[in-house]
Amino acid sequence: MALSAFSAAMRRERLFLGVFAVLLLAAFIVRLGMAFEFPVPWSDETAFIAQAYALSTDGTFFVDALNAERVVMWMPPGYMLLLAGVFEVFGYSFDTARWVSTLCYLSIAVLALVLVRQLVLPGRYLWLALAATLLALLSPYMLAASNIARMEALYTALFLASLLALLKGRPGLGLALVLIGAVVHFNAVYMLLPYAALVLWTIMRRHTLTLNATDLLALVLALLALTGYGLMVAGNPGGFIEDMKFQFAFKSLGEPMGGSSGWLKLGLALSIAGGQLLYSRRFGSDVVLSLYGTAFMALALHGQSMWYDFAFVLADWLLLLSILATLARAERRWRRLVGLMLAAGLSVALLGHGYGKREHFAALWPRAELLTQSFLSPSEVERVRDWISDLPKGTRVSFGYSGVEAFFFDELHRAGATWSGTRHSVTQVLPMRRDDFRVVCDSSLYPAYLFIFDWDITPPREGGDTGCRIIKLTN
Repeated sequence: MALSAFSAAMRRERLFLGVFAVLLLAAFIVRLGMAFEFPVPWSDETAFIAQAYALSTDGTFFVDALNAERVVMWMPPGYMLLLAGVFEVFGYSFDTARWVSTLCYLSIAVLALVLVRQLVLPGRYLWLALAATLLALLSPYMLAASNIARMEALYTALFLASLLALLKGRPGLGLALVLIGAVVHFNAVYMLLPYAALVLWTIMRRHTLTLNATDLLALVLALLALTGYGLMVAGNPGGFIEDMKFQFAFKSLGEPMGGSSGWLKLGLALSIAGGQLLYSRRFGSDVVLSLYGTAFMALALHGQSMWYDFAFVLADWLLLLSILATLARAERRWRRLVGLMLAAGLSVALLGHGYGKREHFAALWPRAELLTQSFLSPSEVERVRDWISDLPKGTRVSFGYSGVEAFFFDELHRAGATWSGTRHSVTQVLPMRRDDFRVVCDSSLYPAYLFIFDWDITPPREGGDTGCRIIKLTN
């Protein structure tokens, strides 16, 4: 009997290890085989890496190209602090910056598998949960987050760690991780939903919440991190308000939560959590999973960015896990039937959100030829680096804020040259900068819709593998 139980446990372990091995292989294929092809370098990366590089070399978040007058504060500093620390230890390269996201993605994979194991699902439901986990994390939207120098992979790892803490009965630690996530991205606000629901439920049921010493210490550290961020904002509140106006103006371009269809999706996700609460009369793991799924859904709906589409995938995955957790203890047949119908619907949603090509992301979709095609040839990158190395100190060079700047930060810094975004700042077009050179790098891998932003590049990019043109400007 003992031997049989041991054999079953070993089979489960091999199953989990097999799933992780697949995810590890996928992440390495993308990072090593499509290093700058999936996705192509993006302007957001330039902004985030630039502040991290400035901090590691000059001890400041100030970057002239992002704003000639002050530090840009359109994002919290947590991700840039992490990158700066990595650059200090390992040296700078664009590759290194993207590797940070890959390692965060692998942390997500580990956390996701620990989460599935924490649910203690019976055989058939365990297989479904692992299949759903594999599908979710192999989605191109998730894999893109693993290979771009943005903060999605980092804060997702923090949010999943907070979810695990809450499942283990450590709400203080879970909330602390969400608050630390707020120093990485404002999207942490959505993850307050499960904790608000828990407090409300505790009050209604007249229960008590217990926080141990570790939870309290974690909360204190999180509050110190938020205080540090608050002091940074207090140093230039006008600049912070200006940058927030820009961010809110961007978010308001579409309807809140994506309009009526988005509100319907959000309502359905919340109704799953509400139904589970009514069914079990306890704030169990299924309810927690549903609330986190709802939070990720809200993040994707309100974010209105193609880089947030990964959150739809995670929302469907977490909601599906919550249904499987409910099914595992459902006794009545009609409840199992309802649960299986919901699981089937969420599986379809997971496939649709995870593998459906949405408009702006379709041009970036991974494909086999990206393993052999280069965004820019290494020789072309080296040619521009050699040219920068010979520039006189103080030369101003614009790359059109196209995303390729991060290839050349080290050379620009050593030469004493200044890279420019041409615009007055990333949140203000005019007045334009007066630059000495413009470097225009083109590639057939660029999505065509990016070229509408080439208002200051003449002639504009055309999506051809023509390398980089170095243009002397006459002011």
